[in-house]
Amino acid sequence: MKLDECGRLTVPIDTMLPLGEQLRLEPIERLEDLRDDWDRLAGKTGHPFSTWEWNVEWWRCFGGERELYSFACRDTAGEVRVILPLYIAASRPLAVARFLGYVDLHSPLCAPQDRAVAAWALGQVTKRPYRCRLAVLERLPGNEGWGELLGGRQLHAGNDPVLRIEGRSWEDILAARSRNLRQQVRRRERRLLEEHGMTYRLADDPGRLPADMDTLFRLHAERWGGESTGVFEGDRGQFHRQFAERVMPRGWLRLWFAEIEGRPVAAWYGWRYARSEWYFQAGRDPEFDRLSVGLVLFAHTIREACGDGMDFYRLLAGQESYKMRFADDDFGTETRLVGRSALTVVGRVGWRLAQALPRRPGR
Repeated sequence: MKLDECGRLTVPIDTMLPLGEQLRLEPIERLEDLRDDWDRLAGKTGHPFSTWEWNVEWWRCFGGERELYSFACRDTAGEVRVILPLYIAASRPLAVARFLGYVDLHSPLCAPQDRAVAAWALGQVTKRPYRCRLAVLERLPGNEGWGELLGGRQLHAGNDPVLRIEGRSWEDILAARSRNLRQQVRRRERRLLEEHGMTYRLADDPGRLPADMDTLFRLHAERWGGESTGVFEGDRGQFHRQFAERVMPRGWLRLWFAEIEGRPVAAWYGWRYARSEWYFQAGRDPEFDRLSVGLVLFAHTIREACGDGMDFYRLLAGQESYKMRFADDDFGTETRLVGRSALTVVGRVGWRLAQALPRRPGR
């Protein structure tokens, strides 16, 4: 295999995949260059962490001096079939690639029928003439068959709890929960509404967004008291501010507040994307813990997702009890180490990887 003068690799893959065609790998020099193709493929990939907005903002905030190592895979008609959003996370003892924008879920960008093409492309960019020998692919969706397609070595298996809505109403969802949970949700919401005048508010005013993000960050910090989660601190907080500003006009931002006499007492932060509601973080005023205002707001967001016809309510990583009380499935995730040397060098580079990989900005 040889790269042409533009750094592209063209190789027939009919011996590797039953496609009977040629594909071309092209390095991506700037994420802005593929905006339209990125939007198209992110919609087919189906999670908010695959979007151009998430990746370009993450790279702007956290890329620093790191080297972009992303690729587009085109077919003979010139259509982009796959995007590999990667960067070089470590260079010694071996060059190691990692996904951009890592948080609770990530994957190559492609249509479901092109996952084998994506796996082939990942295999190509971890061997000569490319510089990386390994790729650490964190939190791949466990229900999409990446392990079988990619090979390599599984480093970790995680959870990805999901509430399936798929046409069910909120009453249908609640009826499938325990009697105790049903009574808690109904009784405590009724008390908050009738005795305390609680109202719900969805952030939808761009002019008010900076103040709403301040409120989210404050309530999140109050929820955890003196225990810092780091989720919204420093550059991470700035990242979420910028991302929220980017996606609000697209209707993806879901930032809910429960308010009493105009005072926000609980917040829920996530996104609506690809017919799913994605819960990311929350916060609440401990003064109202006895009234379970966090649980009531959480239940309200599920009711809204049901009423608006979403297919799934995605709870993302973690096995907190309040998630497990509503989840009825777990798609799972897996982290894989792939590359020609993956099985022989994993022990040797493990320590170096742990030192080199930056902490994720989400959880």
